[in-house]
Amino acid sequence: MCEPGGGGVAAFLNRHPYEVNAERVLPLDGGPAHPVGADGSAVGDVPMGGAALSALNKSVRNKSSLNKNKNKNKNKNKNKMAGTGGGGAALSSLMPALELRRLHQLPEADPFTVARRFVWECLDICLPPGPDFTRLETAVLLAMQARDAERMRRLPDIEAQAAFSVEEFLRPLGISEVAGYEATEGLFLNILQATEYVGLLYKGRIDRDRPNVVEPRLRPLLAVPAHQSFPSNHAFQAHSIVFAFNAILPEHPATEELQRIAQNVAENREWAGLHYPSDTLAGKELARRFVPYLRDAFAAGFLAAQSEWH
Repeated sequence: MCEPGGGGVAAFLNRHPYEVNAERVLPLDGGPAHPVGADGSAVGDVPMGGAALSALNKSVRNKSSLNKNKNKNKNKNKNKMAGTGGGGAALSSLMPALELRRLHQLPEADPFTVARRFVWECLDICLPPGPDFTRLETAVLLAMQARDAERMRRLPDIEAQAAFSVEEFLRPLGISEVAGYEATEGLFLNILQATEYVGLLYKGRIDRDRPNVVEPRLRPLLAVPAHQSFPSNHAFQAHSIVFAFNAILPEHPATEELQRIAQNVAENREWAGLHYPSDTLAGKELARRFVPYLRDAFAAGFLAAQSEWH
């Protein structure tokens, strides 16, 4: 499944090597230095903003008095960016370049030598089923399509989730539009970007056709994305956020609600006629296997987010 390759992001990063330490990012080619903060972002970056308070978390309630109107404006601007398109393209200006570079560094020898293959590119997830099982899956999707009432009930969520936003995950935590949780929200946004990139790598290598290509009687509720079907990036991204927060604060009472939301986001892509059920399962499994590499690359972000909850 994983074929050697030296192009794309890895090739770009190799052409622009940086020396990375705890306080600064120094270009090895003599260019200007860029100070970075504890979370790995450039000093001077505008923090992303953190509505209703959760009665489950007293500290959230205490922080809510800190300039809610200012954070509302931040969220409006951020959501306007997130709503202009789907996935990584919508948030391209927020691409976590430093963390992506860490993903592309070797743990030994010269850290700026690009490997032909990285472990996180070759994670052991089940490949798509064969044609007979795929036909069974399309029959399931046709049966779901025939349930017009349920499909129309889900349609508002399906449309809202087309352009992935982290707001749905912030609300059950009680930190939507609340000051003091910028690192948590920023981490979620960066995870969204990184997993979009990684998921597209797997899609390109596996190259599974969308369900409507196999079964022309399917009528998707949204425009069918141009990229491949397996694994589901919505499932991968949503569950990656859940697994990340579980690593930060596993005892939080909203963790089960986050899991329910992630599953709903993933299953709505099936109800929309865009993904097979096996795409959804693969996306969740990829998130489970990728989270250790995510924690390594975003270590500073994880620590900064964790500090907001203690």
